[in-house]
Amino acid sequence: MKQSTFEMLDVRTPQRLAEVGWFDDLCGGDTEFLGVLDNDRRSNYTHNLDIIQTADNLGYRNILLPTSYMVGQEVIPFAAAAAVQTKNINLLAAIRTGEIHPPMLARHIATLDHILKGRLTINIINSDLPGVKEDGEMRYKRCSEVIEILKQAWSQDEIDYQGEIYKIKLKTTD
Repeated sequence: MKQSTFEMLDVRTPQRLAEVGWFDDLCGGDTEFLGVLDNDRRSNYTHNLDIIQTADNLGYRNILLPTSYMVGQEVIPFAAAAAVQTKNINLLAAIRTGEIHPPMLARHIATLDHILKGRLTINIINSDLPGVKEDGEMRYKRCSEVIEILKQAWSQDEIDYQGEIYKIKLKTTD
């Protein structure tokens, strides 16, 4: 009989195998009932901050801050404001490539990470931009180039990137 190479785990284990995070709809708004919009829960700074603080006080470790083209709270400035008003919760900030020039995006994210003292995770999103239709290959190329530029910005004294989309030579320190 062939022996399995998979380790079997009991259905209930003391190991932490899954985690439930929280979601803060910065884009459109919150609802009490699925599909029933509530003007009192539309995306606004006070309501969205209350959601994060409640999740933080309840002991949740992570909260997703999504991005959208809808008018609502912008992820990076909102996360910076929420950072100083929370204690433990990690902010998972969704960032679209192409919306912000990569060196500036690197500065935004680095500053936010310093404010949060390590409580920041970023979710890089590859998507179309409003009014611009690109095929998937171009969007993924842009996303890949942005990630490479971010890595250089955070780990080197100079960005020296010569890609198909971005050509950047820029000091990252004085």
